[in-house]
Amino acid sequence: LVRAANRARSGPRPAPSKEPAARAAELDRLTAAEFREGADQVERMLVQSAPPAGRAEAVARATEAWEAAYWASLPEWEHQVVVDARPSLYSCFDVADLLISDVSSVISDFLASGKPYAVTNTGGLTEETFRARFPTVAAATVLTPDATGVPALLETVRHPEKDGLAEERAELRLRLLGPSEPSSQERFAEAVRALAAAAAAHRVRMTGRATAGVPAPRQA
Repeated sequence: LVRAANRARSGPRPAPSKEPAARAAELDRLTAAEFREGADQVERMLVQSAPPAGRAEAVARATEAWEAAYWASLPEWEHQVVVDARPSLYSCFDVADLLISDVSSVISDFLASGKPYAVTNTGGLTEETFRARFPTVAAATVLTPDATGVPALLETVRHPEKDGLAEERAELRLRLLGPSEPSSQERFAEAVRALAAAAAAHRVRMTGRATAGVPAPRQA
């Protein structure tokens, strides 16, 4: 259906470029693993070594460069079907204007973008029941099988001033994902440090209780 829709549309296409292939080759070079042919998972774990210093940063830069070249090579008006490991889901989120999904955990991931999203209600539930049963639908446009809500949904994408769910998305994002600052990694690290400190304090208390019950040695 997506490819048929593309055939029914037309528009300008970017000029052919060798950059996507060159960027892909560089990324493949950085991420390639060298193992004996036929090596199983256990052998791979045994022989793999620590990556060289700076490799993670180089891979991140190469990935960003490949993604930029990849998206630039495609017409903006054309629907895309992504079936490979690249581009990543979050890269697709970055270039998307809208998410249409069923009830799925992918909605929580997309909420971080702040962009509009819609959820399909194919089970025959009333919209009120559907929203109450699935919390991630709270800030979504609900679409039914007849797709009558699609034109209005696209209108809010084309004209953000008509988007009446932006505030609800921000509230749901805060409730499900937490604040943007500090980052989730920083909040997680702080929680780990707090847990470690609590464990250390507990050990000190338990050691004190244990030693308090031991009689002191008698003096000769």
